[in-house]
Amino acid sequence: MKPLDFLFTGACLAGALLATTINAVAGNACNKTPVQPESVMVVGQDMIVNGVPTSVVGMQFPGSAKSVSNAFRDFWTREDVPAKGRSDSSGMLLSALDDQCLYILSIPPQPESDHTRGLMSIVRLGGDKADHKITDSAVPLPQDSTILSDVESNDSGQTGRTWVLDMPGDAQWNAQRYRNILATRGWVDVGRQPDYQATGNRAAQGTAFAMQHGKDSLDVSFSDNSGRTAAVVNAIRNR
Repeated sequence: MKPLDFLFTGACLAGALLATTINAVAGNACNKTPVQPESVMVVGQDMIVNGVPTSVVGMQFPGSAKSVSNAFRDFWTREDVPAKGRSDSSGMLLSALDDQCLYILSIPPQPESDHTRGLMSIVRLGGDKADHKITDSAVPLPQDSTILSDVESNDSGQTGRTWVLDMPGDAQWNAQRYRNILATRGWVDVGRQPDYQATGNRAAQGTAFAMQHGKDSLDVSFSDNSGRTAAVVNAIRNR
């Protein structure tokens, strides 16, 4: 195969993979490719972030960061869609809202080169409520907790859903109360880690444990946070 043919084939494969990923994750309505990459890597496939269908794809583009930024803006100008952008010490952030589809391209600081790395997020706004594979009823959350973040992702073999929570009270007491609630609903202990010291805070203590119920497993951690409790509940369902 000639070098030019090889490069052309590689670009076509990257475009096909990107289109397949976007269609699978953000829905057929959000399937545009503002800037053609030369390679892609799926970071988050078929994700639901705080109730919103989202995909995240790592990309490498030919050309400098400035040329990629210009190509992004030019694409949306042709589509008659306003695009926004900002640049600071953390890099470039470009976005465009096309009907219910939000495209966000983040380009971190990097040395000048003939290639540019970026992260494309595609978010489908509006429409019906996203359907979680691990439903709210499948995993009871700790009492009196407030959800700060809720992310579900899927791959070919399993589904994962992670909640980041805040709640009043002591971490060890909240952890024990949560374990008791899970046990009354049929969850079984599969492991408990020794209490640990939270990173960066000598006074903050943490508790972690794991439980299982059928095909669902939980990894849970509770840590003290200025008189309150910060918790992470990570659920995994094998298919």
